[in-house]
Amino acid sequence: MNKVYKTFIICAVIGLLSYAGQSFAGNRDRSGQAGASSLLIDPWARTNGWGNAGVAEIRGMESVYSNIAGMAFVKKTEIGFSRTQYLTGSNCGININSIGISQALYRKDKTTGQRKNLGVIGISVFMMNFGDIPITTVDQPEGQMGMFAPRYFNIGIHYAKSFNQFIHGGVSVRVVNESISDLNATGVAIDAGVQYLAGPYENFKIGVTLKNIGLPIKYNGDGIMQRAVITDSEHEMTLETRSAEYEMPALLSLGISYDFLFFGGIYKDMDKEERKDEGLTRDDADHRLTLAGSFTANSYSRDIFSLGLEYGFKQYFMVRVGYSLESFGVERNDPEKPNKITAVTGVNPESIYSGLSLGCSVGIPLVKKGKGNQKLVLDYAYRFTNKWKGNHYVSLKLAL
Repeated sequence: MNKVYKTFIICAVIGLLSYAGQSFAGNRDRSGQAGASSLLIDPWARTNGWGNAGVAEIRGMESVYSNIAGMAFVKKTEIGFSRTQYLTGSNCGININSIGISQALYRKDKTTGQRKNLGVIGISVFMMNFGDIPITTVDQPEGQMGMFAPRYFNIGIHYAKSFNQFIHGGVSVRVVNESISDLNATGVAIDAGVQYLAGPYENFKIGVTLKNIGLPIKYNGDGIMQRAVITDSEHEMTLETRSAEYEMPALLSLGISYDFLFFGGIYKDMDKEERKDEGLTRDDADHRLTLAGSFTANSYSRDIFSLGLEYGFKQYFMVRVGYSLESFGVERNDPEKPNKITAVTGVNPESIYSGLSLGCSVGIPLVKKGKGNQKLVLDYAYRFTNKWKGNHYVSLKLAL
């Protein structure tokens, strides 16, 4: 059976990479040609704290954005809420609210009486509010015609399962909607991801996720209609302007991470084999230092490299730092020698992010030690931006 699982993970990774090789020919010349850009915004504080470097590392309810395979680690029930102040210095009042619920499913085996893991299901809601914007037209560019409020939201249904101790996978289906009072667009996007764990304490991890795969969508509504008189006619009619279709912002992310574990207490004097026999994992270590990195290949924008470092004291406190770097741009100024690189531009100045991100988490146990793992987790993260004073993320999660 283990051979079947290993074959599955190998085929899944090869399939994702093959698809990526055909679909991800993106470069900066294609930037702006995709829509539904809200799908590229991660609303959860835990993952933003180290710049989305945790594609292989993330686990729990928050993984619905970074890598859905991580939701397979939910033991019972997790409920979370996140609030994001997006580009705080822009004075536009852009806020993001997100809600997520994950529930593990079990079935009791009639023969052995043991519980069989059927996977984890979840639902998430993402709502982005841009505040009130003055209505302007060609005839009245100064406004004074009232306000309108754009709304971006998506609803996701998720499923993840642990195939064995080492291989975990998941899939998500999202319904995406962008609208104003007289115009809207709706589409469907699919995510899929896998995580592979190895090492004596499951401390080496590899993650792969393919996101935002869906059919093109377009806008519909009265907002693209206008009253006009047709040539050779005296009657005014309502005419519809056809909206162009736009693609989903598909991307592929590859991640790797390693945990440096430091055991204390009764485990301190044990050697590695004894700890392994005890079935210990990273959750049993007193101190943990995790180094993680990821590469994101975007179809319609520059690729992103992320590196993150996280320190954890048991399950009570964690602090993390990350740095994200968009792929280097080059300038070819000589039209007669298009392959000659004349300058390397380095960090993309067009990106809102400056690269650095910081975050921390505090876990508050709700029951005495040994009677369960129920806890309340508070996460905070800050991502630095080139302008507009950065993004603030605050998340609250109840793990039962």
